[in-house]
Amino acid sequence: MMTDPERILSGYEGKLAEAQRKSEAIREALTGLRVTERSSDGQITVTINDAGNLVDLHLGNSLQRKDGATVGQEVLRVVQAAQSRVAAAVQEVMAPVLGGDSEAMHFMVDKLRSAQPPPPPAYVPGHGGWGTGPQPLGAIEDDAPPPGPRAPQPPPRRRAPQDDEDFGDRGFLR
Repeated sequence: MMTDPERILSGYEGKLAEAQRKSEAIREALTGLRVTERSSDGQITVTINDAGNLVDLHLGNSLQRKDGATVGQEVLRVVQAAQSRVAAAVQEVMAPVLGGDSEAMHFMVDKLRSAQPPPPPAYVPGHGGWGTGPQPLGAIEDDAPPPGPRAPQPPPRRRAPQDDEDFGDRGFLR
């Protein structure tokens, strides 16, 4: 029984057209996807795109009276809260295109979730900031003096020679 080449080609063309339609639907769905998050006091509003990138930021006027480091930490917290919702938002808009329980959907959502940043380090006001002690103005990590001399290390242990039938206990490079 011979297979008709025209029928095979037509089948491939149909599959290609379907893949192109799905690709375009995915692109359209993700292009407009935005996740917006607000701080508890409503003074910080961030908008994140489908890739988890910050695309809009609004800061309220009352933040001018707050410490800059505190505001920065709250902005990071709100951004990360929005980023944590991106995977669910993508899953919601992609389910009609890819199928809610498809392998492609699971792959995409897992990839988005694994790309989320870790939470920011805790800020300790009045102690130099990020879990460090007080530092003078203008100090940077590299300003610290180099560590003192290191204690001498014991010599490495010699391993017992292994039987190597080609080279004895010597390496092949002499």
